[in-house]
Amino acid sequence: MKLVHKTILTTILFSPFSVLAEPHPGKVLFDEANCMKCHSTMGFNKPSLKKMAPDNYQDLQGAVAYCDQNLNVGWFDDEREKVVDYLNKTYYQFPQ
Repeated sequence: MKLVHKTILTTILFSPFSVLAEPHPGKVLFDEANCMKCHSTMGFNKPSLKKMAPDNYQDLQGAVAYCDQNLNVGWFDDEREKVVDYLNKTYYQFPQ
């Protein structure tokens, strides 16, 4: 019985799904756009960003759109929504 448990555990630990987990598509876009260039020092919800500080999911969508437009990132609507989803799941947890 112990051998069966070890075999199952080994299979799970070394399966391609556990090792090659895909990052959130919004994170990929966020990283490619080098968003942390600004946000590593400014953060996401600090007083210096009060005009963009989101209080809800719609505000977060507006903040991402603001960065996209003003920094000429060039995301399509669906890409921008992926970034919003990533940021919401990672930092904000606003209800949608």
